[in-house]
Amino acid sequence: MPAAHDSRIAKLETQYARSTQKWFDGSDKIQIIEILVNNIGSSFILRNNSVEVRIESPGVQTVTKGRINRLGPGDQAIVEVGVKNRHGVKPGDCGPATVITEGDGFAASEYIFNATYGISPYEATYESVYGHEAPSWYNNAKYGIFIHWGVYSVPGWGNSGSKENYAEWYWWWLGQGPSDPTDVYGYQKEAYGTELVYDDFIQNFTADAWDPKEWVDLFADAGANYFVQVSKHHEGYALFDLPENVTKRTSVAMKPHRNLVQELFDASKKYQPHLHRAVYYSLPEWFHPDYRKYGFSSWPGGNATNPFTNETLPYTGYVPLNDYIEDKILPEMNTLAEMGTEIMWCDIGGPNRTIEFASEWFNRAADQNRQVVMNARCGLPGDFDTPEYARYNGIQVRKWESNLGMDPYSYGYNRATPLASYMNASSIVTGLIDIVSKNGNFLLDVGPTANGTIIDIEQRNLREAGTWIKDHAEAIFNTTYWFVTPEEGDNIRFTISQDAFYIHTLTKPNGTLTLHSPIPWVSGDKVTVLGGKMNGTIVPSRKSANGSVTLSLSEDIVRSDRFAWVFKFAF
Repeated sequence: MPAAHDSRIAKLETQYARSTQKWFDGSDKIQIIEILVNNIGSSFILRNNSVEVRIESPGVQTVTKGRINRLGPGDQAIVEVGVKNRHGVKPGDCGPATVITEGDGFAASEYIFNATYGISPYEATYESVYGHEAPSWYNNAKYGIFIHWGVYSVPGWGNSGSKENYAEWYWWWLGQGPSDPTDVYGYQKEAYGTELVYDDFIQNFTADAWDPKEWVDLFADAGANYFVQVSKHHEGYALFDLPENVTKRTSVAMKPHRNLVQELFDASKKYQPHLHRAVYYSLPEWFHPDYRKYGFSSWPGGNATNPFTNETLPYTGYVPLNDYIEDKILPEMNTLAEMGTEIMWCDIGGPNRTIEFASEWFNRAADQNRQVVMNARCGLPGDFDTPEYARYNGIQVRKWESNLGMDPYSYGYNRATPLASYMNASSIVTGLIDIVSKNGNFLLDVGPTANGTIIDIEQRNLREAGTWIKDHAEAIFNTTYWFVTPEEGDNIRFTISQDAFYIHTLTKPNGTLTLHSPIPWVSGDKVTVLGGKMNGTIVPSRKSANGSVTLSLSEDIVRSDRFAWVFKFAF
């Protein structure tokens, strides 16, 4: 290896190394050590440099070496090395470890850090649970489908235009009376009169047109890798079975007398087993009588009132509890864990027993060699953040997931929304690319009707986008963000994998595409079209004296795709 003082070569420097509680998916718990490597030299690292990264330690031995196939000057890469504990070393033991970077034609120094050896059990403490993080399968999945389906799907109304608000909040808006800015009060009075109350809608939540196979087939056609089904929203109606000493306000004890979450999970296992299965769960319930002592803001607890008569309303299916958190939240979350949810997608937070729940859930899943994940709304920081009807403008190193509906501003079905207002295939595709380029996942929501039908416009647009997504999957799934920048201007995004770099253009390009960002292109690289009718076609490329790279795009190439155009060069 050349001496480190030679300025003409690449120089690799480890910025940090850390033990994780993650392991390689499908392995016998081969622990992942994460290493951040910088190229502080003036030359590129290329495949023929044969860069390999390993760990030397008295506590662990390297099982899977990390590799770097391309790294430009000033760029950095996160490298994952797989290790197993040496004989006699217990999970959770700590000690020294050294990062060794080897190969040809570059300089590198060793890096010593304090390692935690192996995957240790979680304890019921904040510090222990805080150490959990999103597993690789979730980071690589990128795209999921959110499903908001419940009693709110019966009225299915949240107004439109500037007055539109979440249709799944129908009961809350109704309780605001004439002052409600969404005018649910006026709609309820006109459509149903003043005597019908919210819980009367339960009888019409029939699911009589629902085929869970059709749903999971649609999610697969959409190109998604996971789904998140609402198991219980703020209305308190659970779409899964629960013991009668917890609640009778469920889809099993009441109409339609079906365990809807279990049926969906079973259909996914049978027909689309590659889909990861998950649930949304609201910790508080607006009007549960026993939540009153914990109530806050828009989740006050206590019985609802008929806004037309001021009559106090019963909470259908209510079972008196000693303590809402101990006797309801905890057993409900444990039931969902036992059903096999891979994501605990909580909402609202508030008073909770999440530390106790999460430590047991993480450990139980690990015993089954499963890696699960929890969002930031369970009352703890969790494993990923969840901007709602929003996305970040730049790279977030901490994992995040943007969630929004295909409806312009509702997750639940809203019959008032014009069909033309639903998100189209082009917006789905370009939104996914933008989010992924910044280290995010995209959770896109559908709102089925009360009978279990996902409306045609949502199905068509999902499938149309799905055709493109599956055709260009290589540039989206199992990629990561590029450290230097996620984008150039408004309409160009970048993603990268260990073996290739991807350029996404979100609008139809003209005859040339000039990139001023220092992309890791070197002389001799072949740029090709990815996806579309001219997949694999070589695109002429050249680097100018100022460092910009220009791609020459024929009219045929421009016409060969739609929604977004993707170009690739392999390392």
